[in-house]
Amino acid sequence: MDFKKYIDYQYKLTEEKWWSSKSSIELECTKVNYLQKKAKEMRLDKCVDKLIDHIKSFPQNYEEAGKIWAEKFHEIIENILKKDYIFSLDLPDKLKEECFKVTRQFFKKAREFDKDMSLSDIGQAMRNVWIINMIQSLKGEDVCLTNSIFSYSMLYPYTDNLIDDVKISLEEKKQFNERLTQRLKGDNLFPLYEYEAKVFALVANIEDEYARNEFSEVYESLLQIQQGQILSLSQQDKESIPYERDILGISVKKGGSSVLVDGYLVDGYLTESEIEFCIGYGVLLQIADDIQDVKEDIKNKHITIMSQLADNYKLDIIINKLMNFTIETVDNFKRNVDNPEYVDRIKKLIKDNCIMLILFSMALSKSYFTKEYVKKNEEYLPFTIKYIENLEKNLKKKFGVLNDMKESGMLDKAINAVLSL
Repeated sequence: MDFKKYIDYQYKLTEEKWWSSKSSIELECTKVNYLQKKAKEMRLDKCVDKLIDHIKSFPQNYEEAGKIWAEKFHEIIENILKKDYIFSLDLPDKLKEECFKVTRQFFKKAREFDKDMSLSDIGQAMRNVWIINMIQSLKGEDVCLTNSIFSYSMLYPYTDNLIDDVKISLEEKKQFNERLTQRLKGDNLFPLYEYEAKVFALVANIEDEYARNEFSEVYESLLQIQQGQILSLSQQDKESIPYERDILGISVKKGGSSVLVDGYLVDGYLTESEIEFCIGYGVLLQIADDIQDVKEDIKNKHITIMSQLADNYKLDIIINKLMNFTIETVDNFKRNVDNPEYVDRIKKLIKDNCIMLILFSMALSKSYFTKEYVKKNEEYLPFTIKYIENLEKNLKKKFGVLNDMKESGMLDKAINAVLSL
């Protein structure tokens, strides 16, 4: 099989599914009234405050009392994850425990690999790990963190941040991508600078787990997302009008290929149904991100299907299409496993999570939708839109009280205590 031709065919199939998705929808999500929203907001605030108070209580004699403190920290986190009264997500207990374990492992490995990596960048990489965890569950595999999963997920902040950085010239970005493409093809390049050395080291970790001659599709899929990244640079070089360039095709390739790699890194192989699902899953996540980033993309003149339309049209219909596309992508996934009921539960979890992600993105970009549309869909959100809009700012303010700990080095010691268990 010619892998590239087959995947190109799947991209075209995904585009056709996008265009055929209905532009109207009646969501089957549970509605949350105003009083319930305020109660959830209060509970989340209390959880965050409790967590911050515990971090502030990190003992000065941490070498003696640090273990007890860390055990209490894990207990607080586990209690938050095990109680679904905030987000009401139907996450199986076994999967919660496995994901929590993987999260701890990933955070520790990320800090060991790059002690200067920011928490937001680790969180960005962690999001990809959770996506792979869901695919592992769908494929009937154990939820775990392998070196290849860790390394590919870490490539996200390294490559995405460089591409999105407006301070780095387009020429520098192109040079970086050209050399990374050579490295992904198997060329043994000597890194030119420290940043590139870290990226190449992550590629080497994947090579250690998946031999190129046995798992060629792993590397073909890695080249697919790299080509998607290169194509995405054409979204930055100049403004364009709809249909002047194939912006949807770029989004499909960039988003679809990203989760295609996720799927291959579970065990090295994918069925046709799994390939279709992974590409569709990646596309819906990409477009949902484009909704949330639409204001910033317009400001920076980065062209996506959302930023092209947002200044001239309200985005109500296109979001309906995205939610219908999401539902169809997940519902159409077929997998022969010993426990189909469990897989159906995971599929519902993914679908509900994705719909909620889209609705949160809508809330954060509400000026690009009609007031009627926002009001109608706000009923399904767990919080009020005002709370969602201020959530990031309020969390930064709350966690700002830890700045003294950060400057003194005690925050790093607290993190190390948590990770040492």
